[in-house]
Parts: sequence; C-alpha cells; structure tokens
Amino acid sequence: MKNSNFIVCDIGKKQITAYDHQNQVHSLVTTEEFLLLDIPGLDDGMTLVIEDAHLRARGEDSLAQTYTIDQLIYLKNLASKRNITILCFPQKVTPKTRKIFSILSGKGDGKLIKKSDENDTESIAFYLEKFPNVFLTLKEFKPIDGDEHEIKNTHIYVDRDLLTEDSNTARNEKYGIGKDNTHEDAVSRWIKTNVSKLYGMLDQETRDFFKLELNSKGNGLKSNVLNYIDAGAGTLKPIYNVINTILRPTGELRVRSDRANLEIEEHKKVPYWKYAKVVYFGITPYHTKAGVTASNYKWHKRKAGNKNKISMAFEDNGNRKGHTFKSFEDLETIRKEMRHADKCLQKFWTTSREMIITEFKEKENVFR
Repeated sequence: MKNSNFIVCDIGKKQITAYDHQNQVHSLVTTEEFLLLDIPGLDDGMTLVIEDAHLRARGEDSLAQTYTIDQLIYLKNLASKRNITILCFPQKVTPKTRKIFSILSGKGDGKLIKKSDENDTESIAFYLEKFPNVFLTLKEFKPIDGDEHEIKNTHIYVDRDLLTEDSNTARNEKYGIGKDNTHEDAVSRWIKTNVSKLYGMLDQETRDFFKLELNSKGNGLKSNVLNYIDAGAGTLKPIYNVINTILRPTGELRVRSDRANLEIEEHKKVPYWKYAKVVYFGITPYHTKAGVTASNYKWHKRKAGNKNKISMAFEDNGNRKGHTFKSFEDLETIRKEMRHADKCLQKFWTTSREMIITEFKEKENVFR
C-alpha cells in the first residue's frame, strides 16, 4: 500500500503537533481546531496517523486523555463525512521509528535524536514512507470509552494471567527437564509421548527452528529430546512453552475465557492461531508486554534464532556477535528473520493443536 498523502499528529493536552509528510512541514493546532479537523495540509480523502494511546476517551476519574468519548465520536463522524481515514499507530513502536530515523535519515548525525513531538511525528512519517505495507497493519480509529474497552479486553488479561501463572510454575520446576529432575506434568508427558510423531508431521524448516534432530542412525530423535533430558533447555523449553498454550499442566485444554458477546458453545473452545498469536505470544505491535510466554518467545527464541546477528539496538555496545543496523537492507533482513520465526511458530502451534484436539476427541468417544 502506497500512501503519500498522510499527516502524523501528536495529541497533547493543550495543542497538537501535526507533520505534513508530503510538504515536510510541522504545524501547531489547538485542541479545538483539531477536533474540527482544521489542520494545515489536510484535505478530504487523506489519512491521519495518530498514536493509539492518544485516541482513548477521557474518563470521569481520569483527565490523562484529551478528549471525551462524545468528542471522539464527533471527530470520527466528521472524518467519515470528509472521507478522511484515521489510523492508530502503536505507541510502543515509536521509539523504534526514532532509532531508524536517526540512523537512516541523515538527520541524526550518528546520535539518537531526542524525544519530542516534532521528532516523533517526523520519525513515524519516515518509517511509514520507507515501509508502506505497515499501513495495512494499523488499526482504524473507533471511539470507545473506558468501560467498553475494559469489557472488550478483560478476557485477554484473564487468559494471559492464567498462562503466566502456569508458565511460572513450570519455570520454577525447570519444566521437568534434566535427567535428575523428577517433576512431571501433563505438558511434559505429552511432549515425551508425542514429540516423535510431531517431528514426522512438521516440515524441515520448522524442525530446524525448534532444533528437532534425528539421532546418528536416523531412526529416531536425539535422546536429549526424546527422553526429555536436555538440561540446557535449549530445545525443550520453547517446545514446552508452545504446548502449554494449548494444554494446561493440569491436563485440561487451555480454552478462551467467557465473553459477554459470544454464545455459550464458543466459550469453551481452544483458540485458533489468530487469538493465540496475539494473546499468548504477543505478536502484535499494540501490546508489547504479553506475559512470560510471549517474552520467552520474542526475546529469546525468536531473537536467539536470528541468523543474521544484526541488532536493532542504536549502538553496538560491544555486541561481539553482530552489529547495529546500518541500512534499509539490514532492517529488511531483520524483518525477514522475524517473519520466518513467526511462520515456524505458527506451523508448530497449529500442528500441535490439531494433534491435541484429536487426542481429546478420541478420549471423549471412548467414554461416551
């Protein structure tokens, strides 16, 4: 998606900073002018990009936000009349855009530019210009008040908290890994019983990513995986974390929490990948803190498996195994590796889910 006609805004309590990407100029407008979409350079049919945190409604008990829900509804309706699209940019990504802007725009002089409304808006615009497909990932603005937001997202936090609780318990027991470790639960038992079958159902790139390897004779998996004795947990820890999102250590299926707008029949279903990747693994720019399982995957498994050894850190900081990114080619290499990791995780997860669900259905038929 190529979108050259867009304006990036930073909403403050008293004024709004607007950056016109096409004309490369900053403007300051009042909160009243912004509400009327009276923004220099903004014409009908254009796109407004605003950090998502600034587009939440101000509640009665909090004055942290600029606009009330009624004002946001008015803004949305006015934008619709003028065919103006308002997109929410994930606030957690803004520091990354400043890093990219500092190094690749030529305006940073080799130093990380300071945080300011002007620098944030220009950095976001630079990022969107260089990676226009990001537009497709941005959420469109929908006015919502605090109570509705809480109701809409409560089940997510409940599911993440339960997963984190199970993950912490398993971590304290070192996942049952190690020849002298006597701890065992439903997840570790499932892996011991089914990992060879799972190996046969996966493609080679997914096997390689999860370090599932055959023994020297080629007639079975290496003993450290098959016998669950890899004390270093380099292989089994990430496998445990994946299976734990489908099967609880207690032996129950991990199901979605109750939601007021779902029928009862759908409450007790094991989620599909669309839900798991966001809630369990935190693969979304809008929620960087998604619990222990997400952290283990994103900051350990996915990052450790990055073959190019190029860092998103601003400076090398003595990084002996690689270097900080220097070009758009470096950034694309990082993005490619991340996509590869996420693809392997998805295949591993969906295959495991199918195996576990089939196993539970067969048990149900036996006891009917």
